[in-house]
Amino acid sequence: MAWRSSFPAALALGLAALVSHTAAQDAARPSIQYVPLGAPAGMSQAVIVQGMPLVHTRQLLPLDREGKLVGEGSPDAQIENVLANLEAVLVDSGSGMDRLVRVNVYALSTGVVSSFREHLAKRLGPNVRPAITSVLTPLPHRKALVGADAVAGAGDSLGAGRGSLDPAQAVVLRRCAAVAGDGRCADAAVLPRGGVAYLSGQPDQGSLTESAAARSMSGLMRTLGYLKLAPKDVVQVKVFLRPMTSSKDVLREVQKCFPGQITPPVVFVEWLAAVPVEIELIARLPVSGKPVRQVEYFTPPEVRPSNTFSKVALLQTDRAIYLSGLYARQPSRGEPQGLDVFGQLQEVLEKVGSDMRHLVKGTYYVSDDDAARWVDRCRPRFYDPTCPPAASKLMVHGVGMSGRTMTIDMIAVGRP
Repeated sequence: MAWRSSFPAALALGLAALVSHTAAQDAARPSIQYVPLGAPAGMSQAVIVQGMPLVHTRQLLPLDREGKLVGEGSPDAQIENVLANLEAVLVDSGSGMDRLVRVNVYALSTGVVSSFREHLAKRLGPNVRPAITSVLTPLPHRKALVGADAVAGAGDSLGAGRGSLDPAQAVVLRRCAAVAGDGRCADAAVLPRGGVAYLSGQPDQGSLTESAAARSMSGLMRTLGYLKLAPKDVVQVKVFLRPMTSSKDVLREVQKCFPGQITPPVVFVEWLAAVPVEIELIARLPVSGKPVRQVEYFTPPEVRPSNTFSKVALLQTDRAIYLSGLYARQPSRGEPQGLDVFGQLQEVLEKVGSDMRHLVKGTYYVSDDDAARWVDRCRPRFYDPTCPPAASKLMVHGVGMSGRTMTIDMIAVGRP
């Protein structure tokens, strides 16, 4: 990000060596390792998590237990309520704020994003520093100024045991009574230790948002079938839609794909695109034995392969690296912004023992055509065309930092 300080080469190499040594030494030990790399208090540029079940929450809004908006017009009151709701959901799922890995912030202004980071830092101990990504978007409640979802480490009490990985472990869906919600929709899903399948966004060209959502979900369910997975394996559904006012209708279409169970956690972001809906999924991936590769990439038979993104990335290890959203160091556009952001990605990966060939999942948020164009031009320059990450590129209202029109966040694995 723009606030990241520069590290001497020797220190960077030392950090990478330390990360690698720690991984080899503690391969079976559940852990969360925060790697700040100059990030502000309360957050890290990278977070390395291994050997733990992971809680994925839905998008939480500033609502009380009766579903009424808290703090109309007050960013601070709404932020505090969102954080209280997040804490309640995490505790209900066998986790807590002290095990945060990533927080995604959705707000109406960069000022609210900054306030959210400050409030979050005050709630966390000095050693808890999650990765944070921010995007500007309207929210499903028209008077909400902020929302958030999170990934956090969990304990073993909800279905994921220690020791060898059990491919039969199931996703556990949780509905937390302490927060307002829909009884047919989960507030959180506990992903057991093991592998993860990341399914890139599947857009649909339909003119009506609801019918486009139905066709997009149908395509995703078909891809799950190719992977020998089922709706019960889904951990989170992320919907990019236009307009946000159609979120309730889209949610009903999503729910139809999960008959006989509650719907996994859902997140909504309003995007600015001709296509009304794009939807991506995270799913459990059973892993037995020791895979030959930490990541495998898959293209459904009806889809043309791409050298800049994969339709599916299969994470076949329980050790992953989550990166905060990256921004250009200085306000910029065009080629300078694109090269700075992707160059930072390369630098950060090197410092945590990874590289551009070990990316798993990426999200590219852009707020103008110029930034979108340079995401497309930078990917072939920086990526190995044989192993690009699963990804979604989204035109949104803003990227969470003034003077920037591009941010990217990533999930990666370490080099073997």
